[in-house]
Amino acid sequence: MSKPLDLKARLDFAISIAKDLSELQLKYNSENLTTERKGDDSPVTKADLESEAYFRKKVAEAFPGDLVLGEEQGEEVGDGPRWVIDPIDGTRKFMRGLPFWGICLAFEVDSEVQIGVIAVPGAGKIWSALKGEGAFCDGQKISVDNEINDLSRAFITMPSRPYFVKDSFKEAFDQTQEWIEHDPGFLDAYSYGMVADGRLHGVLSCSDMWWDIAAAVCIIEEAGGVFRSVDGGPPREGSLNLAASKQCFDLLMKKLKPIL
Repeated sequence: MSKPLDLKARLDFAISIAKDLSELQLKYNSENLTTERKGDDSPVTKADLESEAYFRKKVAEAFPGDLVLGEEQGEEVGDGPRWVIDPIDGTRKFMRGLPFWGICLAFEVDSEVQIGVIAVPGAGKIWSALKGEGAFCDGQKISVDNEINDLSRAFITMPSRPYFVKDSFKEAFDQTQEWIEHDPGFLDAYSYGMVADGRLHGVLSCSDMWWDIAAAVCIIEEAGGVFRSVDGGPPREGSLNLAASKQCFDLLMKKLKPIL
């Protein structure tokens, strides 16, 4: 009989590693960064690569047998539980010295996310969640904003319009911009943290990769929110996904369904 996984130890590990990576990344600036372009023309820096390599090394030391899926080094194949890492979510902002990039760490068992951790070094914040135990920001329990009852008072953010045009969701982007009160601008992982702690009502996104959203799925759902594809299924790559409080989710989906 296999030994049960120690999820609490892995949560503590993820929070500790997020702090280590925050310190590592804050040492860089635009003058000491080495930047390249990947096959999809997205940028990658020395800090991205160094952060993911450090994380993989620490996982191998602490939890032999755990696998890792990462944006920069791909997927380890096997049957064990899996970590998911986006070492710098918002590399373009990081390159420009904007303090809104994030570190996204998730832990999956049988394809279900059990742990989510998001750190935003520039804001000095860490959001975390263990499935069934609630969501926290810097150790304080948090929840989504469940008071919204009118989209015209909603704060919903989205990636830039070209992503929606590319994925044939242009009308969803344009209409949502007309329905809501304010789009404060998409801040990658930070946006999802702000949904979880109630400062934003929702994030409507597309062109997601799993490492972009895996941690946020756990954190937002544990904060009482909803993170789903607009077709009703779980969020996934290539879909139009919505992370929001339950009320905001229902309000926006009622509007979006006729045009999707």
